[in-house]
Amino acid sequence: MPHRRLTRLRPLPRALRAALLGITLAGPATGLVAGLTVAPAAHAQDASRNYSIPAGPLGTVLSTFAAAADITLSFEADQTRGLQSPGLNGRYGVADGLARLLEGSGLEAVHRGSGNYVLQKTPPVVKSGAEAVLPAVNVTAESERSATTEGTGSYAASGSTLFKGAQSLKEIPQSVTIVTRQQMDDQGLDTLEEVLSNTTGITLRTRPDNWTEIYSRGFVTTNIQYDGIPLVRGSASGNASSISAAYLDRVEVLRGAQGLLEGAGNPGGAINVVRKRGLADTAFQVEGRIGSWDKYGVRLDAGGALNADKTLRARAVLDYEDKDSFVDTLSGRNLNVYGALDFDLTPDTTLGLGIAHAYSKGSLSSYYGVPRYADGRELDISRSTYVGAKWNDAERRETQVFVDLEHRFSPDWKLKITGAHIEEDWDSATSAGMGLVPVGGSSMPYGVGYDYGYGAKSAGLDASLSGKFSFLGVQHETLLGGSYARQERDDGYLQYWNHAAYGDVFNVDHDVPRLGTTAPTGIWNGTSDTRQKGLYGMLRSHLTDALTLVLGARASWYEYESNGKTTMKETGETTPYAGLVYALTPQWSAYASYADIFQPQTATDANRRVLEPIVGANYEVGVKGELFDGALNASLAIFRIDQENRAVTDLVSPPVCGDSGTNRCSRAAGKVRSEGVELEAHGKLAAGWQVTGGYTYNRNEYLNDNVATNVGKPFEYVTPKHMLRLWSDYRLPGELNQWRVGVGVNYRSEQKSNNPAMQKNPIQGAYAVWNARVAYQIDKTWQAALNIDNVFDKRYFSYVEDYWHWYNYFGAPRNFTLTVRGSF
Repeated sequence: MPHRRLTRLRPLPRALRAALLGITLAGPATGLVAGLTVAPAAHAQDASRNYSIPAGPLGTVLSTFAAAADITLSFEADQTRGLQSPGLNGRYGVADGLARLLEGSGLEAVHRGSGNYVLQKTPPVVKSGAEAVLPAVNVTAESERSATTEGTGSYAASGSTLFKGAQSLKEIPQSVTIVTRQQMDDQGLDTLEEVLSNTTGITLRTRPDNWTEIYSRGFVTTNIQYDGIPLVRGSASGNASSISAAYLDRVEVLRGAQGLLEGAGNPGGAINVVRKRGLADTAFQVEGRIGSWDKYGVRLDAGGALNADKTLRARAVLDYEDKDSFVDTLSGRNLNVYGALDFDLTPDTTLGLGIAHAYSKGSLSSYYGVPRYADGRELDISRSTYVGAKWNDAERRETQVFVDLEHRFSPDWKLKITGAHIEEDWDSATSAGMGLVPVGGSSMPYGVGYDYGYGAKSAGLDASLSGKFSFLGVQHETLLGGSYARQERDDGYLQYWNHAAYGDVFNVDHDVPRLGTTAPTGIWNGTSDTRQKGLYGMLRSHLTDALTLVLGARASWYEYESNGKTTMKETGETTPYAGLVYALTPQWSAYASYADIFQPQTATDANRRVLEPIVGANYEVGVKGELFDGALNASLAIFRIDQENRAVTDLVSPPVCGDSGTNRCSRAAGKVRSEGVELEAHGKLAAGWQVTGGYTYNRNEYLNDNVATNVGKPFEYVTPKHMLRLWSDYRLPGELNQWRVGVGVNYRSEQKSNNPAMQKNPIQGAYAVWNARVAYQIDKTWQAALNIDNVFDKRYFSYVEDYWHWYNYFGAPRNFTLTVRGSF
């Protein structure tokens, strides 16, 4: 259950406000972050003030009042969900104002001193003899955090579940960003891909055919966690980044190696999507949206208890969208359905079930972008240019099933078992003009067609026991568990090479023959089976009141089969983890950590032995803060990742490798490094003003490679050297407080080509895309919002094909979405 903390700061000195803004906007400044402290403001409980707060959802109204009244009000999101408030107009003291807002709600605010209030149910009067006795009030311990963000209305999360239990962000010795439900709603982030494209330190190579690659700190991330279960999803068409965000409570993103709980992978980071759960109180939300290029959508979200005791709680979400595109002739439609049940089998045991189904169809999912000139320069063409057949089409289907069981032995110990199963397939018939256009020319060399059929089944299971104990006078928290994950893929396609002539790239002929009118020029089909299991453990020891030591390790077993043949296998691979967290003040902590991860490889040496796994190690130091009673999270991190044992060509040994036994062999000698600085802040800066943003500086290079000229050069060209993600939302004061305005920017520095022939100039220069929002609270039920993306109509590419640049994708021009949402 979430604890929401809302505090309005008293007027701050100008220098302090500048420092707060610097946390969000500045580059790395260790002294600025580590040295910032704010003394609590004095509070006069009996002071009366004028209020003009419109009617609306109780949680929203209470947060507005708390900010205006200069108090801290803590409550759980489920306490106010589905409740409305008549608002407040006139002059009131704090106690009278709270009482008026809470009339008829069955809730009351209890003053805990120093301007701090806790919301609780109004206790019934129990007769005992001749006097009335109030039952005891149970107050949740501060250490028992919930990471739920829905209903908090905040960009700041109270904690993360990436390490199998809700932990404060400043207790985790690695960089973690949480995109809350409020941020997703405000920015209109409707898919996981859109969420990640607005997340600190994450870079995407985004293609409309759902073939999106996720980069963190210079490395591709292929695993996705679902409620903490790591599943292999890969980067094939129709992959996990296209899943709907409509049924998500939050997205947790860890940067740096996560081998402790995920096993094999790259050291860039981990992504955990956390779904919405059943509701104890009845609530219903309806949303309609219209936008540029004939976009229409509707969303329904309902939930509540199914029995009087509220031990059986349900949730249902439906989201549908139909849209065209800024690219000529392209269109698509998407349907997402989600249902969840949570059942308290006993007061200490809860069973959760969930199912999500997604279906999409249209030519948007079979678009192959536009080519470039042979020297790498972009063509002088409209962003609406479509280089493909008018009959291109694709279908994608995905079904996810979730189950979890949690048993609480005591307040300190619990067992949790979680499982997930996903089935997906993607079919497409597509044809497009490809190849580099000759400099000064206009014709495309090739017209290539593909008939795709991709399918996969992914399953995972995780079981963990966590608890607290005291030993030798030291308090410890422990985590013991095991996990299993498997993905089976069956992918194939028919290739029709140069089956059609598209002619002039400036005047494309879309009427080309359908596939199958001629024999395919290539047929490919491949199956794969990836299995991974592991045992892990972690111990957090509070050595002193300020110093915490974190130690962990994992033993992993990994096997990969391709077309029925085992090509990678590792047994008992050990992954260590270590961290230190030091509480500088109650608000600030400093940390240092080492995290390890491994990645099996298929290359063989001259003795025909498979090379040892690639090993990635993440070193990180930083500071984190929870300011204004948890309303604002801030952090600064300095990181370095070294990845070694990468296969390089063995130019000394005889060529005895490969199926033919005549190819060059490999040796584990490659080493690369990625290092940089990250600065971010999320939450409330002042009354009515929220911000979420982060700046990343990253440099990556080869440290060792068999090609001597590579040493010192970047090993990866997608991740920019400088990147800024920033979004700010402000509620206007006084009589205008029904209005909210938001503005944000996504900036990245230039991108060069990894093709040596094209590295003289950037393949794309630095660019910034600005977005904005205006929202109006119509009444206590309805809100309207207008989102404007790419306000200044920046021309840029969302995807540049990495080497030959045969197909590239324009980012969307300026576009609008009007959303009307009702909460009942």
